Amino acid sequence: MLKATQPLAFLAMLTSDVTGSNHHIFFNDVKLNVGNAYNPSHGMFVAPYNGTYQLTVSICSNNGHWITLEFHVNDQVYDKIYAGDATYEDCCSKTIYVSLKQNDDVYLKHEKAGDYLRAFDLLGFPSFGGVFLFAE
Repeated sequence: MLKATQPLAFLAMLTSDVTGSNHHIFFNDVKLNVGNAYNPSHGMFVAPYNGTYQLTVSICSNNGHWITLEFHVNDQVYDKIYAGDATYEDCCSKTIYVSLKQNDDVYLKHEKAGDYLRAFDLLGFPSFGGVFLFAE
């Protein structure tokens, strides 16, 4: 097991809209990747240490549409986030705290709930980020 001595933080953004359903979300514009634990080619954060992590996602949807994304840990749904409104564009952010084992995969997936994930590239939405808090 790796000792949790190195700092870890990442922030990645999505630069184009996603429509339809059943998508693994690849946050392709990596702004920060201290520790190189986020892989934009796979859209996954891979935990380098056993410990507790803080993960945050921000999403938006166009007016008249909505979107639900699921936080997956090793292909199991851990939590969900929703954005949408009948009249207005809507954005939402959610922070989760999760205990991970070394090499656990964390990613966001859109299954069937909703149909439009809006990208506001200039405003930094949607985004996925995280930090390592402490070893367990």
